Amino acid sequence: MTWYSENWKSRYPIAVNVLGGAETSGNHDVEIIFPSDWDEFWENIRSDGFDIIATDSMGTLQTFRRFTFNYTNRSLTLHLQNVTFANQNSINIVYVYFNNPDQSSDLSSAFSASSPKSGKIYLNAPSNRIVSNPSQSVGSTTPAYVFSKVSTDELYVWFRVGSLLASRIAPYNDKLDLESVDYIKIESLDSSGTNDTGRYNDANTVVIPSYIGVAVKAGNNNNDYAVCCNIKTVATGPFNQSISLRALIQIRDLLPV
Repeated sequence: MTWYSENWKSRYPIAVNVLGGAETSGNHDVEIIFPSDWDEFWENIRSDGFDIIATDSMGTLQTFRRFTFNYTNRSLTLHLQNVTFANQNSINIVYVYFNNPDQSSDLSSAFSASSPKSGKIYLNAPSNRIVSNPSQSVGSTTPAYVFSKVSTDELYVWFRVGSLLASRIAPYNDKLDLESVDYIKIESLDSSGTNDTGRYNDANTVVIPSYIGVAVKAGNNNNDYAVCCNIKTVATGPFNQSISLRALIQIRDLLPV
């Protein structure tokens, strides 16, 4: 896999925050609140919501429930039950599928979510500070992309991950998708390789098609840090990769001499 079924024309990644747990696999319920200003979604679903489903990062259908749904008012809260996450101290990825007008049966289930983890849908596009070619150059000793900020800035660095993921030789379910991001871990390293959690907000990691946005903050004036977007991928095979994407952050407070 990863595309669940050729009958579904659209899907979107969901960033699920399971930070704070063990660095091992585990199961959790998930709650996803859908934004009302997402025209791509609301204009391409059935009025009964039967074509709205959820899968894990491999495209395996999950047990889900439309906890609240009002098509006219553009209101939807989706619950997922007992999703397996490979790392319980990371941002994990699930997918919502939609846009299947012929789905006339309801695939949802009845259950009560227990302490669900938050799944977020982000609709923003990268605007600047984009690492468009995240592969490290041969012979380089520092990250190829360098961005500057003042110590009080809180901003995003975007990593283009879509180009790193393997495609199929031939289509499956009419799609060439093979490899997908399973989970994400963020670091901010100084010259000694020491991570400082005070220089980023991993709970605000953004996942959109082909990109991951890392929220960076703080830092000491006239110091440089490497922001690291560490991804674990998953695919049929198994064909899994661990990739550390990096950019250099220069802290310059731009004060008068």
